[in-house]
Amino acid sequence: MPTIGRMNGGKFDFLRVRRRFRQPITTGHGTVEAVDRILLRTEDAAGVGFGEAAPWPGFPTETCDAIAEALRSARGSLSHLQASVAASPGAFPCLSAALSSCAHWSEIEAFAGALPSAGLLAQPTAESVAEKIRGGYRTLKLKITGETSPDFLRGLLIGAPDGISFRLDANGGLTLEQARSWAELVRGLAAVEFLEQPLPVGHPGYASLGTEKIALDESFLAPGSLEWAGPVVVKPALAGDWDELLRWRRERRGPVVYSSCFETAFGRQAALWLAAQDPAAGTIGFDTLGRFEMDGRDRHEAGPIARGRLDIAWGDLWKEMT
Repeated sequence: MPTIGRMNGGKFDFLRVRRRFRQPITTGHGTVEAVDRILLRTEDAAGVGFGEAAPWPGFPTETCDAIAEALRSARGSLSHLQASVAASPGAFPCLSAALSSCAHWSEIEAFAGALPSAGLLAQPTAESVAEKIRGGYRTLKLKITGETSPDFLRGLLIGAPDGISFRLDANGGLTLEQARSWAELVRGLAAVEFLEQPLPVGHPGYASLGTEKIALDESFLAPGSLEWAGPVVVKPALAGDWDELLRWRRERRGPVVYSSCFETAFGRQAALWLAAQDPAAGTIGFDTLGRFEMDGRDRHEAGPIARGRLDIAWGDLWKEMT
């Protein structure tokens, strides 16, 4: 672990951790068995802050290797790091998000609010849907691929109890023909909120799909990255500078859904705080706890209500992780 530097503009330290999933996560981009996260601790005149850089496969962000190199180059100087990131606009969205978390940490660590969360299902089956509903979830997010049967899923959704809504996520894994078929299906089902990222990033087919009930996730990274009138999914850990994001949100009229990136407790506390700054946040996507091998890096409670925690000694947790 790098030695912390000392300069008038503040100092920082960082830690790279690897988290291995209990069961591999399958998305339209392939199978993910483990992820790296970079945890950041800053110290300046305002106090101590914590942040987390959490790149996720399929999103056009910087890598953990690039983040680690930028951190090593700054040699522990917070002002040097901030200047380096500012000099490369858009190049370090994950690192920018982590620095935003550090800057807002006094508010983040005091956050104990609660937001409803959608239940995440890797496989759309009647049994998994019923289990989530019994657990209290009212919104369910189902992963689909080009192999998923639309007829089977239609029956599954129609058979769900009243008041249960669904979000379908293709992770960019559909062909244009499949995407058009799925778009027609979801627009005919009131229980479906939207179809998320049906086509790969940058696919010209989005122009013909239209924006009604079509949400962008991988295609939308940070404010200014893409104009889209339909729903957008914002992953705070990937979204760049949070002050810019909040300014953009105040001006945007379309729906915004906040979603987790399988962060540690540091990143989750910060992302929940950010989502809560949006009065129209609604149901967020943070059903990501319990997915990793027992590594002590999750500290929040799982369930249909995602809550911040006041009882975590963040400095002690940092020491544990180092």
